Amino acid sequence: MRITNKLLVTNSLSSLNRGLEQLEYLSGRLAAGKKILVPSDDHIGTGNVLRMHRGLEETRQYVGNTDYGIGMLTATDGALTDLTEILQRARELAVYGANGTLPEDSLHALAKEVDELLDHAVQVANSHYAGSYIFGGQETTTRPYAIDKSDDGDSIKIEYQGSSMAINVEVGPGSELDINVPGSLVFDKAFEVLITLGELLTIGDTDQISSGSIAELDESISQVLRFQAEVGAKSKRLEITKNRLEGLDLNLQTLISKTEDIDVAEAIMQFKMQENAYRLALDTTARIIQPTLMDFLR
Repeated sequence: MRITNKLLVTNSLSSLNRGLEQLEYLSGRLAAGKKILVPSDDHIGTGNVLRMHRGLEETRQYVGNTDYGIGMLTATDGALTDLTEILQRARELAVYGANGTLPEDSLHALAKEVDELLDHAVQVANSHYAGSYIFGGQETTTRPYAIDKSDDGDSIKIEYQGSSMAINVEVGPGSELDINVPGSLVFDKAFEVLITLGELLTIGDTDQISSGSIAELDESISQVLRFQAEVGAKSKRLEITKNRLEGLDLNLQTLISKTEDIDVAEAIMQFKMQENAYRLALDTTARIIQPTLMDFLR
């Protein structure tokens, strides 16, 4: 095979270009900090990384759901605590009113305070969290309760405008948890008891207060405490779930890093080796392509 200057130049430039391409590739890996820049770098690794990134996105969505659920349940717990305090105060007033020694004016004053407690209870029932009404079921944009009073205050009507269906959040694959308590299950009985107590105080029926209202208030308080215990249990479950998901998030990040991130020390060594090889190729090429006879025929 006849070796000509043109062949030498062509082969040398081809080798230099291959070396330069490899140098550019290693430089890109260093700059990106990744050992997988395109799928062809590692087909199996690319598939694993894509699956892990998808799992990471799902895990973070579940964490967001648990955060929302914990916030909703915390707000619900606070509202139920307020309702318990309202009912306990109403019970105290019922006990005062049932002793049979208070004058009519005092009973009317107690009835007036019960009326204020009722208004406060309606306000609590219309509590909201993050723009959603807590006790409206799935009707989160509609105020759950509307109160209608006659001008003289003798007639009081409270209507539930929410839904009886619970709100569920997904906290894992195929795992959901309801995070709210429909107001009709909690407040309807409490409103009924407070309205009745106010009416009995107004007319001075101390016997009915003693025999009925106090027991009904005790029952309402117990009911609210049961719901509050359920809310606390759900909140604890969500906190445990969140901790587990955050641990899974960290593990996935670690696996992704091990799969796609470069070993900086090794990458720098490979880059320097390729750089030295390229410089050597440049030097060798310069020596191989010697001046020809044509350079002296002038």
